[in-house]
Amino acid sequence: MNQYPHMLSPFTIKNTTFKNRVFASPATANQIVIDGALTAEGIEAFETRARGGFAQVTVTETAVDFEHAARHEHSIDLIRPSMTTYHEVSIYTLTRGIREHGAIASVQLSHVGGVNHPDWCINHTNPIGPSATTRPDGVIVDEMDEAKIEHVSDNFAYAAMRAKELGFDMVMIHAGHGWLLAQFLSPSVNKRTDHWGGSLENRARFPSLVLDKVRAAVGNDFLIELRISGDERIEGGTKLEEMIQFCKMIEHKVDLIHVTSGVYHSHVETKSFSSMYEKHGCNLDLAAAIKEAVKVPVVAVGGFNAPEQIEQAIAESKCDFVALGRQQYADPDFVKKALTGRADEIAPCLRCSCFNPLPPSLDKRRVAITWKCAINPTFGHELRWRWAPTPKRSRNVLVVGGGVAGLYAAITAAERGHRVTLAEKESRLGGLLWFTDHDSHKDDLRRFRDSLIVRAQRAGVIIHLNTDVTSDYIGVKAPDAVICCVGSNPITPPIPGIEKAYQALFGYSNFDQLGSSVVIIGGGQVGCELGLHLAQSGKKVHIVEMLDAVAIDGNDSHRRALIPLMKEYLTWDVHTECIEITDNGLIVKDGSGNTRQIMADTVLYAAGMTAKTDLVEELSKAVGWFTAAGDCVKARRIEDATYEGFVAAMDII
Repeated sequence: MNQYPHMLSPFTIKNTTFKNRVFASPATANQIVIDGALTAEGIEAFETRARGGFAQVTVTETAVDFEHAARHEHSIDLIRPSMTTYHEVSIYTLTRGIREHGAIASVQLSHVGGVNHPDWCINHTNPIGPSATTRPDGVIVDEMDEAKIEHVSDNFAYAAMRAKELGFDMVMIHAGHGWLLAQFLSPSVNKRTDHWGGSLENRARFPSLVLDKVRAAVGNDFLIELRISGDERIEGGTKLEEMIQFCKMIEHKVDLIHVTSGVYHSHVETKSFSSMYEKHGCNLDLAAAIKEAVKVPVVAVGGFNAPEQIEQAIAESKCDFVALGRQQYADPDFVKKALTGRADEIAPCLRCSCFNPLPPSLDKRRVAITWKCAINPTFGHELRWRWAPTPKRSRNVLVVGGGVAGLYAAITAAERGHRVTLAEKESRLGGLLWFTDHDSHKDDLRRFRDSLIVRAQRAGVIIHLNTDVTSDYIGVKAPDAVICCVGSNPITPPIPGIEKAYQALFGYSNFDQLGSSVVIIGGGQVGCELGLHLAQSGKKVHIVEMLDAVAIDGNDSHRRALIPLMKEYLTWDVHTECIEITDNGLIVKDGSGNTRQIMADTVLYAAGMTAKTDLVEELSKAVGWFTAAGDCVKARRIEDATYEGFVAAMDII
C-alpha cells in the first residue's frame, strides 16, 4: 500500500512529467569539477540521487560567467568558448546519468553579484551589484551600468541555451539567498534612483529581463524554475508581501516557483539552511502564501527530512513539490525507501551543518575542504566506495558494541554478505544515543539511531543484548573477524568534592531529581546542549567554562543557532575554573584570581570522554583479524563513528 499518495503521485508541466513530488535541490557536491568539467566522482554523486528515486535532480550553483558570477571552483562550465570536447562529454554523461533513472535533469544558473570577492573575479576586479558600495570587509562593489545589465542578462540566456544543448531538461534561475537577482529585488541592497531601483516594479525589472531573455533562448516547452527567498529575514530586506507581488508579476514567465528564504551569508540566522532548532519545513508558510497567490506550481524547501512531512505539506495544498537539500546527502535513497515500504530505514538529516563556511585564512588560499555527512559515510565518495573490492567469501563477523559505530559496521558487513553477530553489553542498542529519548532537539538523532536498528535487523544481524564480551567469549565464538566498537567512558575531573556532582547525562535520565537550579561544569557542545535542554524544560541553568568561549568544539553554523538560544534561556561564565564542589553548589575562580560561590541544587560535569583502550587491547589478543572503530579508538563525533564502522566492515573481504 502506498503510504504517501500525494508525495509519490506524478505531476506534469507542459511536456515534462515528474514521477513524484520530491526534488533534489541544488546542493553542492564534493569534487564535482576540474576546470569546469565534471569529474567521475561528481557525476556519480548526482546520479546516485537520481538512482535513489528523486523526481528531479538539480546540479548545483553554476555560474553564468567567469568574470564576476562564480564564487568558487565547484561551478561546471557551460559557457566558455574554450570548452573542450571532454567538457561537453562530461556534462552529457551527467545529464544522461540523471535521466536514465527516470529523473528530470536540471541545473541552477546563478550570479553572486556584490557578495563576491575580487580574488574570484577575472583579473581581480571589483565585484558588481545593483549599487556602488563599500562592504564592511573593505571590498568595493561596482554599480552595474546599462551595458553591464544587458551583458549579464545575455549571459543567463546563453548559459540556459547551452544547458538545453547539453542535455538538461530544465533550468533553475537563482534569484534568492542574496545573489545578484535578489540584490536587485532587495531594498536593503538596491539603492538606485533610476528605472532599475526604487519601486518594486523597478527593482523587479532586472530579474524580469533575465527571465525574458532565458525564455527566448530556450523556447516555450523547456521548463524554467525560479528560486526566490520568500522573505530575506533581514532588516530592510525583501519581505513576503513584496515577494508575493513579484511572483504575480513574473509567474507567466516561469513554470515553477521555488521558495527558500534568507541570505547565504547569514545562512543560519535567516534560514537559508535551517538548524536543528528550527521546525521542519521552516519555509513552508512562505511557500503556502505564494502558492495561494499564483497559478504556477510551487516548490518548498527547508529542513524537510521525513516522508510524512512532505505528504502533509502537499496534501494540505501548501506546495506542489518539496525539495530536499542536505537530506539528499544523509540518504540519497530517501524516495526509494518511502516507495518500497522502508521509510523506517531512512536516515534523517541531522541538520548539523555539513555546509560550513571556510575559515578566512583557508578561504583566501582557496583550500579545498571535503565536506562530510555525519550519518552517510559514502557522501562525497560515492564512486570510490562503489569501486571497493567485494568480499571473496562470506565470513563470520563478530561486532562488539551496539552503538553507532557497531551498528554501522554490522549493517555494512551483513549487507555485503557476511554472517554477523552483534554483542552489546547493555539491554539496548544505540550506545550513548539513549539520551535522545529525552532531548526534544535531538529527535532526528533518535530517528537515526532507530533507523540503524531497523536496518540491522532487516539485514539479518544476530543481536545479543546483555552480553559482556571477553577474550573467552571470542574464543568460543571463533569468528573470522572482530570489529570492536566498545565506546568510551566519561572523564571525571579531579575537582575536590566531585563525588557530590553527577556526569552530564545524569541530567537527561534523572530530570526530576535535579531540583530547580543546575550548574554545569564544562561549556563544550555537550554541556551547552544539555544546559539548553534543561533550561527550556524549566530549570535555572548556569554553565562554568575554563576557556574563553562556550561551544567552541561546535562548528560555526551550529554555534550561530545554539548561542542565541542559550542567551535567551541560561547564563554562563568563561575564563572560570571550578575549584571545589560543595553541598549547595560550587566555588569558582575567574581569570583574575577572584573566587566566588555559585549556589545550585545540582552540579553536573561535562568533561569529555576517554576511549576504552584497555578493553580494546585485551580483546585484540583473542583473534587475528581485529579492527577497532569509533569512540574506543578516540572519543569524537557521530561522523567518526559511522565512517570508521563502515570502513572496518568494508575491509573484511
